[in-house]
Amino acid sequence: MRCITKVEEPAILRDNAAQWLQDFLADPQDGVKRYRYRHPQIKSSLKLETCDKCIYCESRIGHNTPGDIEHKVPTAKDPNRHFQWSNLSIACTECNRRKNDFYSEHDGFLDPYEDNIDDFLEHHGPVVVSKTGAQRGEVCVNILELCSPKRLALVSQKILKLTELQNLLERFNAAQPGPLKEVLKRQLVQMASVGSEYSAMVRAALIAKGYGPLLDPPAP
Repeated sequence: MRCITKVEEPAILRDNAAQWLQDFLADPQDGVKRYRYRHPQIKSSLKLETCDKCIYCESRIGHNTPGDIEHKVPTAKDPNRHFQWSNLSIACTECNRRKNDFYSEHDGFLDPYEDNIDDFLEHHGPVVVSKTGAQRGEVCVNILELCSPKRLALVSQKILKLTELQNLLERFNAAQPGPLKEVLKRQLVQMASVGSEYSAMVRAALIAKGYGPLLDPPAP
């Protein structure tokens, strides 16, 4: 999970959200009225801001499962936010169905748009756990089963990513100073950048191995 910045609300939602909400509240069982947030322009904007990744596990949308539009505050808890742009995001089907309609004002789900995720979670290889005393991190990890054998497909993909990282590091370390080493360095930085799959894990692994200075440009 990485911190995310909200992009501009798509025009189709800005121009229609009020009427869509009125129609939905009047007949919440009507599928057409209920799922208007699935409009291609809305989903496209959400995929842009999340870099085509699940906001929770960082799996590439379409890699393990199709992406679902996620209501951060579930409609079951607050139907008035059903079409609210700030309440919409993208999650993989596996994370979305596990979160379901969970909501708590006190020990609430982590919100990568609002929270500094590094204060709550830490990575140990392909396993993500909550930091000591970070109750909201623990809630999120447990509900999404991020370190459970039930997420074997997710853990397997993350292991493959770590193998790719290790191979790249070996090439980087073996390369002599020059153009090739710079290219390999850029590839390492790219793997840890916010837009890459499982980038929080990759960044943590590089820092743990002592490559943190590669990721942070020197101060001017």
